[in-house]
Amino acid sequence: MDKETAEYIVTYFFSLLPEKEKLAWRHHSSILKLEDNDNPKAWEIYKRKGWITDDKEVLDLLKVGYDNFELNTAEKIIKNYPEKVFLNECPKCKKLARTPKAKQCRFCGFDWHN
Repeated sequence: MDKETAEYIVTYFFSLLPEKEKLAWRHHSSILKLEDNDNPKAWEIYKRKGWITDDKEVLDLLKVGYDNFELNTAEKIIKNYPEKVFLNECPKCKKLARTPKAKQCRFCGFDWHN
């Protein structure tokens, strides 16, 4: 599976993620937002709300790097919920559309609204 497909699956089928993977994704996203923030109160708020974590299991998921985490998570979703994941591919060029509901290809411009 390529990076683009993994990102698509994790983004649009987030609800299918196991709870630990959801926490890992939230943690990663929150850390990115807080990277340049020296305000300890912001870090405290994120920690209190559960957006960043000290959970070893969750942090271990991210040890392999975010790209590998995303790839592993997407593969797990495909394996556990193959009937719920819809890869919206262009009928003409077969490339992945921007979203599951898109009706126009961002690559070749083909339109399948009808």
